[in-house]
Amino acid sequence: MTLKQARRRFPLVPDEILRWAVENINDVQALERGLFRLEQAKRLQLKYAS
Repeated sequence: MTLKQARRRFPLVPDEILRWAVENINDVQALERGLFRLEQAKRLQLKYAS
């Protein structure tokens, strides 16, 4: 997965975390799973922050 693809799929994940994950996690399934969980956490944070 490229950084551009990851940015499109996980828009709420911060840039520095996204960049680090794409560069350092070689297993695509683990990368997607981790970024998906971060995306979910950010959605919940935004939902309950208001």
